[in-house]
Amino acid sequence: METLRKRTRLAGWSMMAGGLAMTVPPFLGPPNGADDTRQRLADLAANPTPTVAKSLVFQAAVLLILPGVAAIVGRTVGRGSATVISGGVVYGAGLVGAFGFLLMSGIEVAVAGNGPISATLVDAADRMGSSPAAIPTFVLALLCFHLVGLPWLTFGMVRARQIPWWLATVCTIGTAFAFFGSGTKLEAVGWIVLGLAIAAVGSTIARPAVLARRTPAPAEAQPA
Repeated sequence: METLRKRTRLAGWSMMAGGLAMTVPPFLGPPNGADDTRQRLADLAANPTPTVAKSLVFQAAVLLILPGVAAIVGRTVGRGSATVISGGVVYGAGLVGAFGFLLMSGIEVAVAGNGPISATLVDAADRMGSSPAAIPTFVLALLCFHLVGLPWLTFGMVRARQIPWWLATVCTIGTAFAFFGSGTKLEAVGWIVLGLAIAAVGSTIARPAVLARRTPAPAEAQPA
């Protein structure tokens, strides 16, 4: 039991670190929101460092958050467990998709290289983005991770009485800002709010007091 507690606490600390890491990319540069492939590749060729740095930090954040999600699902029983488990599965799948999406962003930087941007490079980038193999990654990243996964999970945690309702609301607001504000300053605000909220969720797993409340006390022996 003590080993399980330590692992759960470590998963909580990992989720906290992942949430804090998610607040860093907005400070590394503005998003590359060009819809035109040629223009996007030209921007990447001219200044690839911010995009590569943001991709690496986001990848680290995603990997750090995943153990916390698994710990949340594993420790939830009784009231709200169905919502938490289903939300955890959706959000966990979204994290996997987000990791693949971030890898593809890094590959696009390599495709752009140092320029010049030829028609062949533009065609290669378009084919990579529209490949059938990439569609599951986009669906998981944009739908499960970027939109519905975290609100689903956190409101399930509210029902299970693991976090307060306002924390789930903050997670939802951050998710909405990051998704619907894509390419604007609102997106940066959304990622910062979202990262801090995820770190707060992770802290509820890492706190020994929370684990102690959820661990039943041993029954006292009855006198003969």
